[in-house]
Amino acid sequence: MSIGPDIKEAIVEVGTSFTIIRASGNIEGEKLDFETNAQVTKPFIREFFLEAEIPYDTGLITGDIVQFNTSSTIYMLMNLTPEMFEDQVIVYSAVLYKCNVVADVLRPSEDDWDRDEFSYHRDTDWLSIASAINILVTTPLYGHDLVTDEELGTLAIERHEMYVPSSYGILPGDRVKIGPHEYYMVSTVKKRRYTGVDVIELEDDTRDVGWTTTTTTTTTTTTTSSSTTTTTAA
Repeated sequence: MSIGPDIKEAIVEVGTSFTIIRASGNIEGEKLDFETNAQVTKPFIREFFLEAEIPYDTGLITGDIVQFNTSSTIYMLMNLTPEMFEDQVIVYSAVLYKCNVVADVLRPSEDDWDRDEFSYHRDTDWLSIASAINILVTTPLYGHDLVTDEELGTLAIERHEMYVPSSYGILPGDRVKIGPHEYYMVSTVKKRRYTGVDVIELEDDTRDVGWTTTTTTTTTTTTTSSSTTTTTAA
């Protein structure tokens, strides 16, 4: 008999309740038991990094966004590793990163009909790929330390890394908008560092603001319903 239910019972008794935030609908009713990291010499780990144990029957998948119900703090699930006993999962060990930014993701579209008939300048339409998503944006890290092997002449260039669920399908050239006036361009998308989470290099975006149009995101769920209309002849 598996000991997974016994471990789950202990986590439910002492753990923290959370909600899984998904475009298809939030999922409630789960708990996890987490610990903060005591590495005071590494501020990034201290501030953003949590280790947790999650019951064997969790509905979480890597890349999920979770919100702690009591504190309202939002985290991204970076890793979910099963611990086995007699070929059965008894508990999951997890790593979570705290989200510190809410952002919109836009994609440029330059169609011929946007071209000015006199100057031939093309206005850029920005298609909405994702709106108000929770992400982590930080300066580039190497083994949780700031990158220091850059040439002297490039140290003044501000670069950022963004951690975002892979399900959004962000591409190089996309724009990340944080707040009303902060714009970044996606320069590189690293898909193989984590399962379910993309690590994205950002640089300052100096392109025209242009026009924004709304499209559906890559994580929508469609529900089809049918109705019957009855016509009565007089």
